[in-house]
Amino acid sequence: MIKLMELLKEATGSPKALILAGAPGSGKGYILKDLDLEGLKTFNIDDTFINMLKKANVTLDLKNATPKERSEAAKAMAAATKDLKTNILPNAIANQESFVLDGTAASLKNTLKLKDELEAAGYEVFMLYVYTDLERSLSQNQERFAKTGGEDRSLAPAIVLSTWSSVTKNFEPYQQAFGNNFVSVANTGETMKDLDQIVAKYLDPFKPKDTKPKTPAQERSSKKRIEKVNQELKSLLSDDHVQNVIDSSVSRKEASGILNQFLS
Repeated sequence: MIKLMELLKEATGSPKALILAGAPGSGKGYILKDLDLEGLKTFNIDDTFINMLKKANVTLDLKNATPKERSEAAKAMAAATKDLKTNILPNAIANQESFVLDGTAASLKNTLKLKDELEAAGYEVFMLYVYTDLERSLSQNQERFAKTGGEDRSLAPAIVLSTWSSVTKNFEPYQQAFGNNFVSVANTGETMKDLDQIVAKYLDPFKPKDTKPKTPAQERSSKKRIEKVNQELKSLLSDDHVQNVIDSSVSRKEASGILNQFLS
């Protein structure tokens, strides 16, 4: 099989950018490995985030983190995001380097803005979208820290839940925005779809403890936010949206072929 890096070297014209989209635990890393992108630069915000957590002596098992550790983790993620936006990506673009951006693409606005910036800089941009069901996303996250011997992070389940909601909701806008430069892979199966059961199994056991009391205004804001996320989740779990994602997806092998064609 011709390696994708070899195709890149032989290709003339524009540099290429492959943007990955998918919730935590969706299997993006596994599918990326299966696509044989050896030699192509991969930027993953998690690498910077994990290094920052280690330097700050914050546990990588964030689902069991203290309120103080979660606060430090939020700061670390903000710093890692800033480094990606203001340092890593601008340097790659300035050097016209082809690369893979391995992230969740949970923010539709930021991802489409990046797409526009890359295209303005002469890049051809492709999105590989990896879907997985909500329970698998939460389950993979819950087991990640232990499975890697403490070398990889497990996020707070509430963050995984909200990220899954955003990424899943973004499927159709991404499909429309990227057009022919878009392919999705479904990494899922028959799983729990009742939101109350999912929350009881994956979120309730890891509720933050010893948190500061909230003001009435903060309580109202928090309740409103949770209600909005829950409403979106119930809609995504019960309507035809998820089935549309699955029906629109291809196998890993087919995705590899489409990606080869994009890079050649």
